[in-house]
Amino acid sequence: MSDNGAEAGRCFGVFGDPVSHSRSPEMHNAAFAALGLPHRYFPFHVRPHALANALMGARGMGLGGLNLTTPHKRAAVAHMDRLSPEAARTGAINTVLIRRGDLVGHNTDGAGFLDALAELGGSAPKRALVLGGGGAARSVIDALRHAEAPCDVVWVSREPSRLPAFDGVARCGYADLAEGVAACDLLVNATTVGMKGGPEQFVVPLPIDRLAPGTRVVDLVYPVVDGWLGEAARRGARTQDGLSTLLWQGVRGLELWLGIALPAAVVATMRRALYR
Repeated sequence: MSDNGAEAGRCFGVFGDPVSHSRSPEMHNAAFAALGLPHRYFPFHVRPHALANALMGARGMGLGGLNLTTPHKRAAVAHMDRLSPEAARTGAINTVLIRRGDLVGHNTDGAGFLDALAELGGSAPKRALVLGGGGAARSVIDALRHAEAPCDVVWVSREPSRLPAFDGVARCGYADLAEGVAACDLLVNATTVGMKGGPEQFVVPLPIDRLAPGTRVVDLVYPVVDGWLGEAARRGARTQDGLSTLLWQGVRGLELWLGIALPAAVVATMRRALYR
């Protein structure tokens, strides 16, 4: 608290490379304003070789909290003092809680993904196909396997032999994609395809024509220009871009930092800021 009794403003932010595309600042600053708090949230362009120093600086300056995005989610694990159960299982962090000088790594991506998936409606998925070998994919798979109704997962990567072995998860390469697409009732793109600065195409064209009608298709990338996701929608899939997951992982992260449950009106304000 400051001398006049008002809460002192704190600095929060996101580390990424690239980071200019991030909408987290708009979302979190809208939430702080709605809550009447003097805090501010900033994007920080942090190259991979500078991550350790950047985290040390965040600790030293007493930042209120951090988000981590591509490519730092896995690399940051080695620099944490403690990990949440989800972060320990996935080996990936997207949210850092800074308490009494300690960096505590959390992963709200998985729970945020499930919150967003609920907005698409329908029953719990039975067989999911997840594309990508990074931290986002691991978070989604962990959430699906630890959900109230766990589902089987096919995990697709360019190098499936290098993926960790998880119970209930089959690993395969892109050469076997068509069979997986036809059999799944949930398809998730957790690669950087379509992200600013990322590749424009998948390793092989996605066989969208093999999707069963009504399949839920989620692209964690945002913003999404009409492309493969639009084609999936035209073929009868229920689609969602990455803004919904961004919203709900942000809600959970903000609740960790502030130690409160966010009112529904504040969540609605965050959503409007993202889609503005």
